[in-house]
Amino acid sequence: MEFMTAKHDGSGIVLTFSGRLDTVASQELKLPIRAELDRQPTNLTCNFQDVTYIGSAVLRLIFEAARELQRRNGIFRISHCPSEIRRVFALTGMDHLVEGGEAPNFTHEIKDGTLRVFFTGRMDAVRVGEIRAPLRELISAHRGPVRFDIAAVPYAASAFVHLCIDATKSAQAHGNTFGLEKVVPDTAHVFRLAGLQALILSSV
Repeated sequence: MEFMTAKHDGSGIVLTFSGRLDTVASQELKLPIRAELDRQPTNLTCNFQDVTYIGSAVLRLIFEAARELQRRNGIFRISHCPSEIRRVFALTGMDHLVEGGEAPNFTHEIKDGTLRVFFTGRMDAVRVGEIRAPLRELISAHRGPVRFDIAAVPYAASAFVHLCIDATKSAQAHGNTFGLEKVVPDTAHVFRLAGLQALILSSV
């Protein structure tokens, strides 16, 4: 069975998947997906309309493709997702890649001279890549203490740790301080392992 077809449109590629995408399918998909990524597309869309099941091995291939597009400053999206498949992406923190899904943004406020940034959801490598530029611009323009409120962050990848290191350096460059507020235990553990427990100002 053919698990994937590719359609090229200028510098973009649409990959249409079908059937049961289990471990066996992942072995057959690995090289074809790699071949399409080697074409250096500026945007890549994965269509899952005819997919009945997606396993962890194929999810990993999709995540790696998304991360590669992000590194190239390309656009990666998942389209035409059946509700069952969309639920799988939501459980793995990849639902922000699905068209119509929640955008991987953040909110902020400035009160008493302190910039406080509020994050929501899993901070995996792809999500961090998408918020890095606007966040850096926000912090660079602020002249005062910077705080990240991460009470609603259940998972933090190493990319998020590096994002916090960058924010610390940016704040210190202007003579200001940086810290993390309302850190849940699992996320706090990640920062302790990195030797950055001093950034944690408060826990939940």
